[in-house]
Amino acid sequence: MSVSLYHADYDGLRALLKDVRVNAGLTQVQMAEALGVGQSYVSKIERGENFVDVLLYIRWCQACGVLAGSTLDRLVGGVPLPSASPGRTT
Repeated sequence: MSVSLYHADYDGLRALLKDVRVNAGLTQVQMAEALGVGQSYVSKIERGENFVDVLLYIRWCQACGVLAGSTLDRLVGGVPLPSASPGRTT
């Protein structure tokens, strides 16, 4: 597999990261502050203009109060994202 920002698997990662952030109730600005980056960097990650390395991924999950491993299991295991689950209540 070639490494590309535009690969379908990377689309899934971006959707997962955004979903985790939104479900944690964080704005892009709040996430950026938690990561020590600018809001535009968070936006570029979510839009597919920047890669996510494993350390940033872990910090992202920590900022959202979720376990990085469990969140990754959702991505590789094909578990539906909470926002896509029918009848979900918060």
